[in-house]
Amino acid sequence: MAYEQLKERIKESPVSLVISNFISLNKKGSNLEALCPFHPDTKPSLKVNDSKGMYKCFVCGAGGDAITFVMNFKRLEFVEALKEISSILGLPFEDQKEKKKNPKLDIAERVLNVSVKIYKKVAAQKPPPYTEFLEKRKLSEETVEKWQIGYAPGNNALFHYLDTLPGADGNLARSVAKEIGIVRYNENRDSHYDFYRDRVMFPIHDHSGLIRGYSSRAVLPDQNPKYLNSGESFAFNKGSILFGFYFGKNAIRQSDQVIIVEGNMDVIMMHQFGFLQTVGTMGTALSEQSVRLLSNMTKNIYLGMDSDAAGKKAMQRINADFLTIGVLPKFLSFDPHKDPDEFLLNEGRLSLIERIEKAPIYLDVLIQEVFPEKIPENTDLKLATLHKVFELLAPLKEHLSATERIINAAKTLGLRSDPATILESYKEFLSHQKEKTHYREERPKLEEVEQKLEQTLEEARNLQELTLASAPRPLTKSERLVMKEILCHPEFLTHLKVDEFLATIGHPEVKKLIHWLVKIYLEIDDAEYVSIVQDEIQYGGYSKELIDLGTEALFNYGNKYNEKVIGRMLKDYQLMLKMDLLRVRRKDLVEKQKTSPTQQEVDLILSEISKLDKEILNLKNTVP
Repeated sequence: MAYEQLKERIKESPVSLVISNFISLNKKGSNLEALCPFHPDTKPSLKVNDSKGMYKCFVCGAGGDAITFVMNFKRLEFVEALKEISSILGLPFEDQKEKKKNPKLDIAERVLNVSVKIYKKVAAQKPPPYTEFLEKRKLSEETVEKWQIGYAPGNNALFHYLDTLPGADGNLARSVAKEIGIVRYNENRDSHYDFYRDRVMFPIHDHSGLIRGYSSRAVLPDQNPKYLNSGESFAFNKGSILFGFYFGKNAIRQSDQVIIVEGNMDVIMMHQFGFLQTVGTMGTALSEQSVRLLSNMTKNIYLGMDSDAAGKKAMQRINADFLTIGVLPKFLSFDPHKDPDEFLLNEGRLSLIERIEKAPIYLDVLIQEVFPEKIPENTDLKLATLHKVFELLAPLKEHLSATERIINAAKTLGLRSDPATILESYKEFLSHQKEKTHYREERPKLEEVEQKLEQTLEEARNLQELTLASAPRPLTKSERLVMKEILCHPEFLTHLKVDEFLATIGHPEVKKLIHWLVKIYLEIDDAEYVSIVQDEIQYGGYSKELIDLGTEALFNYGNKYNEKVIGRMLKDYQLMLKMDLLRVRRKDLVEKQKTSPTQQEVDLILSEISKLDKEILNLKNTVP
């Protein structure tokens, strides 16, 4: 039965027949009444009218039909509520998604189910790397069984089994396994092989409990990368899945809260210690779909990402996503430990319960971090701090939660302007933010005045940059070397003083790519690095020279330098790039001097060339 037909059938049944399965109803006149379950009720204020097919509370305002009641009472999504009511009324329920499943997806699910069985069977033989991992991470037998944690052998056990997959053509099974990435093909040897080898395997379940992919963990010495996860495919959409949601959705509804952590082990350990309301991001991002799903289930969101730079950045981004829909997440700190896994093993369950109870609103934590230890006397510095508060509150727009915090921040800073003036300034800030979002070129009046004063200088500077950007010159030897090293060894990015380093680069494409890399590097898993960067290089509008260079560098991605080596190399590269930049400027001036219309201009250019020659000479002895 289609969902719309089922909906109509439900509406034909008395609404009290459904509601009475969840709360006690008493006859009162032509209606039925009950204590309202949606607010603290002492006198029956919920009225149920079968002739109208609805319920209504005249205190808190809750109301609707049978489907609405079940969705709100049990915190279910629409389809789950239909299924629940169908069971109560004895109506046939057919999952439309299941009904429309295509044959290829069916084979993919069967391949994945078989792989789980194979990995569990291998794990049951207790290979030393697997058992050592379980012991080290303190994983219980119940946890291993619940999450179906297995072990991928070093041979091609899965690929060889596909020929005998019951009810499936061997060629089709191999083709599908290859497409979902669980099997790979070696062109040089003209043979297939299992993608996951000698790794602890964590199945990834979708929100219905079906296995869609894997997260795997290296356990052998020198095995890279540390984590190797399923890529996007027709069977696996990372953005639509929250790790652990299938096991935690009932607990989220019952506890009216959700804890968002980073990484599968953190989710698994949280569940092992009884925090079943925990889910994990797939990577460090949270899709808009997941934000909506969680906010519809509960408004009590706790952010418990890792305490490193990537975790903090992820929390700030996820926090902003929830703020845009008016939900203010709380901050769950694991200090002095890095993550929930480490915290629970050292501090225990009760300590975490206490931290959950005392968790502050994350927005307030971020605002507090903006304030200096000592409030400055200088008004401009105070306004600069207030501007940072504006930036944090911008996702809330003019929500009362934002305006109250702005007024409090202004008071804390000792600003004498009245609240109305402060709020007007915030509104003006929001309007400018909106303009930036839509790429408008209008600017505040003060900036327009400043721009006019510097117009001549700015036009001259931009003319050269636009010329370079429209027709990029060939990369210098130093730029090629630096670009290749950074792409092949992105750990350089965590040591860069970005603005200072970019100032030594004259090539617009190199500058653009490094700037992009700095922004995304901490946000992606190591296993995704090559794929994401290759995609940017190929489709980001770069020249063939840079595409070829980047592809070569990524092909050699893998080994890492230690910090001392990185520091020394960066210093050398910066000197080399500075030398390149001076030489390029000198070359441009020489060309300009040839076409100069007056002797006065020629003399000025020659003077600049002379200065550059001195700088180049000074650098020559320091460049390696």
